Amino acid sequence: MNIKTLFSERGISREYIQDMDKLDGVIITNDDDFTKNLLRGYNYYPVKTASIDVAKKIENIAYETPIIGIGGGKALDIAKKVSYDTNKNLVLIPTAPSHDGLVSKNCSLYINNKRETIPAKYPEELKIPLYLWKNSGRLKKSGICDLISNLIALEDIKLSERLNKESFKEEYKILSESAVDKISYDDRELSEALILSAIAMEETSRYCSGSEHIVERLLEKELNGRYLHGQLAGTGSLISSKLYDIYSDKVHAKNNLFDIVIDKMEKFEVLDFAKEPIKNIDSECLKSLSYMRPERFTIFNVVDSKTADWGYLISELKNL
Repeated sequence: MNIKTLFSERGISREYIQDMDKLDGVIITNDDDFTKNLLRGYNYYPVKTASIDVAKKIENIAYETPIIGIGGGKALDIAKKVSYDTNKNLVLIPTAPSHDGLVSKNCSLYINNKRETIPAKYPEELKIPLYLWKNSGRLKKSGICDLISNLIALEDIKLSERLNKESFKEEYKILSESAVDKISYDDRELSEALILSAIAMEETSRYCSGSEHIVERLLEKELNGRYLHGQLAGTGSLISSKLYDIYSDKVHAKNNLFDIVIDKMEKFEVLDFAKEPIKNIDSECLKSLSYMRPERFTIFNVVDSKTADWGYLISELKNL
């Protein structure tokens, strides 16, 4: 997959930057000490919560252009929504490779205390500060876990094609799979993997978000936001792939998905990172998984979460 061609077709320019000089526009960023130091001397809108209400407040006072989103998922998602609603140019500057929403054509915002994926737009410009990415530590691990989770989403798609007779586009399946194949310790390569995954979600997030992200949403709430999005997507990948392993006869899926996920996580040294939240999971809460997004056909439509042996599954993951 040629990133330049994909970007050209979508009107996106990409640039690797070495500083935060010459930022001119409406700056939306995360509300933390790191950002305060990074943007010293600039006026900006700090974001604590990625909600539709926050986006609307900024829209009412954002008179300049372009809209510039700097930071992590919250700031970028708010910037996407503000730009989409006000029809202003969008510049995104992700300060860490923490998730695959760098340029995705959607955003994840809270609406009435419920997180929803809603339409947004591609940025006109993507500026990648590799000088910040090189020291991103756990945030980078989060991004790698988010990419590995595509393996589960793709397996859920196969399941839906086979049992639910849904149709999915081959080009987006290839983009999602290529993103996993392109995972790398090299930050430029990793940025391209995240971009491929983002473009794979052009029409729907399903190519990169399946049962593992349903788990992520549940755990974000149950564990009070203590963990990064990508980290919980990694935890969800372990849980979903183990469920595929346990119920392989019922779902008629390949019986080595769990091993593939484990191998990928071990290769990129994120297995322990993805396992961290498991020690705090109350297996009882997992019984609601089949009823959270039934319209999105996944393994949870085939294996009823109320009857799954979560105690055994969680015990197996703890002993990895």
